[in-house]
Amino acid sequence: MFNKQEFYDMDAVVTNGIKSGQHLYHIAKTHELGTSIPTIYRHLKNGYLSVAAISFPRVVKFRGRPKKCPASIPQGVKIGKTYIDFELFRQELHLMSWVELDTVIGRIGGKTVLTFCFVPYNFMFGLLLEENSSAQVTEKIECLKARRLRRAGHSFGKIFPVNLTDNGTEFANALAIENNSNGERESRLFFCDPMQSNQKAHIEKNHTLFRDVAPKATSFDGFTQDQLNVIFSHVNAAKRPNFGGKSPYDLFTFVYGKEVAELLNIIHIAPEAVVQTPKLLRLLGIKI
Repeated sequence: MFNKQEFYDMDAVVTNGIKSGQHLYHIAKTHELGTSIPTIYRHLKNGYLSVAAISFPRVVKFRGRPKKCPASIPQGVKIGKTYIDFELFRQELHLMSWVELDTVIGRIGGKTVLTFCFVPYNFMFGLLLEENSSAQVTEKIECLKARRLRRAGHSFGKIFPVNLTDNGTEFANALAIENNSNGERESRLFFCDPMQSNQKAHIEKNHTLFRDVAPKATSFDGFTQDQLNVIFSHVNAAKRPNFGGKSPYDLFTFVYGKEVAELLNIIHIAPEAVVQTPKLLRLLGIKI
């Protein structure tokens, strides 16, 4: 039970966090609130807090995700790279971690975001594409391999040994993704079954967190790569209930180290500074 001052203190912490663009779980794990999250929601419903329900991020349920059009990647490209092949490969090696790839569309015909999600850490980063094409994906991944990882003494194949994506034609040049500059395979790329986004559920879920900041219909044409890096740094800094209050950044850097996170352009964001709403776009000077 709260006394009067304790309740006012809790209300102030929750209100400030919500107005800063943070989710309630993140606030509760960053501060000692002295009560449970369900109790805080009950106080909200009863109108006891200084913020209204509409102020809470993600209080409105997401609409169903529209299904993508059928794939047009040539079947020959997918030989040995189907989802069944992925499952067999995963079972054979007792694989517990891999990287899921996808693209997030802004304005049709405009800039797109190529996303990577490290399973099981839910650590995510993105590369800004001028257009949603295989040529752009290939170019950006090659730049990642050569200009960032290789120069720092890291191998793409060590950090991205197994990759899973959908049937979007932007991933059609599988060999360019899998092979190093000498034409030798250093990683594996597998494709989900057509219309089965649930087969890469981790990245699909993380896209909803990115969309908390950049809602659907947001054009990425005014974004820069530096601004995108900041957005994903905030997404990775948010504490998650399935990680016991740790963030994806905490888990990823524990395994790979801070240097690799920085090579992927993800920086540490203090818990108190995390923003999980479109307010972050305004802070970055992005007009929406």
